[in-house]
Amino acid sequence: MMDVAIDRVPDRTSMRSLLPAVAFLGGIFAWLVSVPLFGPTWFALAAEAHLQPEVPIYLFLAGHAVGLAGSGLISDVWPTFRRAGLVWASPACLVLTLLTAFAPAVSSVSFPILGIMAAWGIVAWAPAFRALVPLRRRALAFAGVPIAANAFKYLWSLGLGHIPAAWLVALAALPLVASAVYGPALAGVGQVGTPSRSATRAMPFLDLKPLWLLAPFLFVVYLSAGVTYSAITPSLLAAVHTPVDPSLLSYVAVIPLLALVGDRSSLRNVAVAGPLLLGAAFLAWAALPTFGGALMTQVLMGAGYAAMDLLTWVALLEIAPPYGTATVFGIGLNMNVLPILIGAGLQAHVPLLTHLPATTLAGGMLFLMLLAVVFFRDTSLLVRSGDAGNGAVPSAGALPADTEEEAVAGSSAAPAPFVAARLAQVAVSSLSPREIEVASLIIQGRSLGEVARELVVSENTVKTHLASVYRKTNTRGRADLSAKVLAGSPVGHT
Repeated sequence: MMDVAIDRVPDRTSMRSLLPAVAFLGGIFAWLVSVPLFGPTWFALAAEAHLQPEVPIYLFLAGHAVGLAGSGLISDVWPTFRRAGLVWASPACLVLTLLTAFAPAVSSVSFPILGIMAAWGIVAWAPAFRALVPLRRRALAFAGVPIAANAFKYLWSLGLGHIPAAWLVALAALPLVASAVYGPALAGVGQVGTPSRSATRAMPFLDLKPLWLLAPFLFVVYLSAGVTYSAITPSLLAAVHTPVDPSLLSYVAVIPLLALVGDRSSLRNVAVAGPLLLGAAFLAWAALPTFGGALMTQVLMGAGYAAMDLLTWVALLEIAPPYGTATVFGIGLNMNVLPILIGAGLQAHVPLLTHLPATTLAGGMLFLMLLAVVFFRDTSLLVRSGDAGNGAVPSAGALPADTEEEAVAGSSAAPAPFVAARLAQVAVSSLSPREIEVASLIIQGRSLGEVARELVVSENTVKTHLASVYRKTNTRGRADLSAKVLAGSPVGHT
């Protein structure tokens, strides 16, 4: 249906082949959490240089938000731009970081540029990671990224604070060297090409409905993260009197366990765990503003944000179509970055919030977690196993008797553009672009496994889309759907 070439690898992907994808993003993450994103190294440098540290951070977040959305759109339209991001984004961030370390006065200019450059590299990474890593290993493979990224924070908390701040920032930028080394290895991997003219009227990546279903949930949770970084975390660290941040230890310990759950069962479990753990953390701090309460809060908070980070990145990779991965990924990550910017800015600059006690703020964050649970849509977007769908879409087990071996006589000869055009013409109930893709491949005689590999999704996702197609077209299986569509008969509820 479109002229797009997707590089794929067998499901038995070796760790050696995953190393470039994990190392590239891990290097960027390690730098992010150490310097520009409320990082301890940046605060140390700002204190030595008598700078207000929050302003450059806000500028970084603003540049990052713009860069994520813009880089995503450009990367899908212009593949050369995506490949250049893998090669040049990390070196650019490294140079700008070193410049800022030894001339911090330029941070008001360098930080927003850093935000854009980092976004360019991250968005360029997404299609390559998706192409390299099979569905059943994505969560666990991604878990290696934040684990590696927090290594420097641990070193800082264990006694690197005596190093001059400028050299400390330079040291924090060293992981970018790994990104610069491994980025070119990813440049030839992933989605390339542009859609054919016949597909421009209904480009799959412009169907952002799945993203909007997830967006309110992500926005509310990361709004609390902005307030937490700005106000609650400093008071918690002051209360525990320990050089080792307990939330970092909890984050690193929990995220591989959550990844195993996500890969082997459903991302829904991870999605539910996030706000529940964070809600318990804020409740603990509001009820027990003591050493024990602060310690418990940090442990629960680390686990909660581990769940949310894992969910955000892996779910965005899963709901994005093969063509348009960078666009969906970039816009989706704005539901992470923008709320953090808004939450931190409101807490720091709105007098009513600035003077609230930390325990009161924690109570407010607990309310946001309850709101997040309300916003959470238990949809098939997060299904990765047999529990497919909510009440609106039949589950995989409720599909008509449609085995992979079932053949549709004569349909395989129908060309893909003809089938897609006929589907759009005869369907009474409108089908989404992705549903048309799935239905047209099924009508051509493809098995569920072949459709899943063609669209780079799980078989359960294919089953869910197919169930929706049957429901909208009022058909009872592949044979019924194929016969009616190829005959030009109207299908659907009138």
